[in-house]
Amino acid sequence: MEDVKQDYDISGIFAEAGAKYGYDDVEAEYADFDELKMKWMRHGTWARFFVSDFMRDAPEEVMRSMAETLLAKICCSAETEYSEAVCRWLTAEDFVRSKQPVYLSKREGMVSGSEGRFKDLRGSYRRLVESGMLKDDPMLFIGWDYGYPDRGAGRASVLMRVVGVSPELDSESLSDDALDYALYSLALHVSLGFAPCRRSRETDYEEIMGRYPGRDAMVEELAERGISCRGVPRALTRRITVRR
Repeated sequence: MEDVKQDYDISGIFAEAGAKYGYDDVEAEYADFDELKMKWMRHGTWARFFVSDFMRDAPEEVMRSMAETLLAKICCSAETEYSEAVCRWLTAEDFVRSKQPVYLSKREGMVSGSEGRFKDLRGSYRRLVESGMLKDDPMLFIGWDYGYPDRGAGRASVLMRVVGVSPELDSESLSDDALDYALYSLALHVSLGFAPCRRSRETDYEEIMGRYPGRDAMVEELAERGISCRGVPRALTRRITVRR
């Protein structure tokens, strides 16, 4: 997959999709987001869309489908599913190969080395793979995320196949079992993959996490440090509040 800018008019594509839902003043532009996401704002028949520049080289078919889906989510149902064309493009290995390095360059504080002062994330991942909890994914990036601002285990990007682990887990007093559980809680999102319907995937995730051996003890040990493993990757779309 080459990062080649397409020659279609992104505003025109979103305007066509918006017209089907009663919008007569629609514009769209690319934005330099650090995640693959789209933001939007609207008022009456006016709407503006900001599309991640990770999608700048998306085929026209994919962009048209994405615009249609976004408008349907806004106007009809938030559970509207992404089309097969969109899912196929976003989950292709070529997409990961070309976008993952760019994504990592935008993530301030993400360290490529898995070895911390006390814990080795690759060692933890190997334990999960060898125990059968995860399938080995050679394209998965795992690193310490010193830019992670919350008290969770870290964050995961399903589409970019990236897991960033909070440095709060790089502790001599933390058991390897607790580290493995925390890493599993993040890597499982990536392992399950991108789903056309976000809600169904969240249900699958919670069910699988509930079967983790000795989960209660791991949750308790992490909770004593103020660390939660309940975080989920953010949705692709997000509204911006606007007053006009």
